[in-house]
Amino acid sequence: MSETVAALLGLEQQLRKASSLAQLFYTLVNQTHKCLPYTQAILLEGEALNQLNVVAVSDLPTVDYTSPFISWAERLGKAVVAADNAGQQCIGPADLPAEVAAEWRALELPDQLLWQPLVVEARDNEAVGVLLLLRDKAWSEAERGIAQHLSATAGHALFALRRHQPFKGLWSRLRQRRVLWAALAALVVLMAWPVRLSTLAPVEVVAKNPLVIAAPLEGAIKRVAVQPNETVKPGDPLAYLEDSELASREAVARQMLSVAQAELKTVQQSGFMDPKQKARLAELEAQVRLKEAEWQLARERLERSTIKAEQPGVAVLDNPDDWKGRPVRVGERIMLVANPEQVEFEVMLPVKDSITLLPGAEVRVFLDNDPLNAWSAILSHAGYTPRPTPDQQFAYRLIAQLDEPGERLSPRIGLRGTAKVYGDRVSLFFYLFRRPITSLRQWLGW
Repeated sequence: MSETVAALLGLEQQLRKASSLAQLFYTLVNQTHKCLPYTQAILLEGEALNQLNVVAVSDLPTVDYTSPFISWAERLGKAVVAADNAGQQCIGPADLPAEVAAEWRALELPDQLLWQPLVVEARDNEAVGVLLLLRDKAWSEAERGIAQHLSATAGHALFALRRHQPFKGLWSRLRQRRVLWAALAALVVLMAWPVRLSTLAPVEVVAKNPLVIAAPLEGAIKRVAVQPNETVKPGDPLAYLEDSELASREAVARQMLSVAQAELKTVQQSGFMDPKQKARLAELEAQVRLKEAEWQLARERLERSTIKAEQPGVAVLDNPDDWKGRPVRVGERIMLVANPEQVEFEVMLPVKDSITLLPGAEVRVFLDNDPLNAWSAILSHAGYTPRPTPDQQFAYRLIAQLDEPGERLSPRIGLRGTAKVYGDRVSLFFYLFRRPITSLRQWLGW
């Protein structure tokens, strides 16, 4: 008897040293043989003996759930629990339903089975599993006492390890019918919960009512005189057109005007003595006026080759060096002059993310340079037709006005970020599955 006690103490020590459930299960089904001789050991786990599942079998490294032996063990557990007699007992084929007993005999298993629940005394002896021990010899009272003592130790070890794995067994608890119905009802209510429909789109800070600086003449850009975001005043030069040809024309027109004026002066002096010369005065005066108009036109075109600012603001343009030598047509935009305090948000809403929008819809803007502080804006304009974007997609152009002008420094023109545009209230189901439903309809052709 002293050897049995020593083996029992050694087994309990091994159970306390188990650092995982797998190690605990392996020790129970393989090391219990030192205290209780058996042919086969099976360990089933289940909270309060509900949904018992085989987790370990002696002499097997893993559990094959497709094996007839494992299936029979789980059906046996259900049959014993269904008989409302789940305490410690010795079971034989005659104590089970005919189908389970017939399968027991077909598997040629030992006839004596000890059903030993693993209880947690700290939780009012709640059973958390069952240890099945099979052999040919009947179980004595002393062996049943050792098994009962061992079950309390194993149950406490299982309880302790489960506390470190709080989600272990959660799925088995959720599979209960009452829990499933409650979860289904909660899910239906949650899916019907009203939420605000929203979508995300790229946004850029643009100038509000800027002055467009366009090419006044056909020609080529000689040089851009300002840098991006440079402050300009009225009269400051912004860009220069190639003016060599214009300067030549102005010089020729000025020389021709001088020639006409000299000829007129000569005729005027000789007209007092020669009546024929006096008759040409009207013609020469008209010629002088024509040459003067041509010279004025050439001079104005030469002056217009220097493009100047008409109002204060900042220059809005891309790389100035890209304009050097570029030919332009009359009216072609070169840059903008904008008031840095008057800005708005340009949102390019992709067609696939479009939602129903109305003027006055709320827009939240998160700029890349300060993503933690959002800007509040109000939708003022939404384009009816999509336009191509630089990334070869189609998007609707939306304009949003700042909802808090003057409260803080306006964002710099050209900043980019992400805008969250809000629409009407819809159910949570529609909010989550709007795009999958749209894709499904397009695929099915509804």
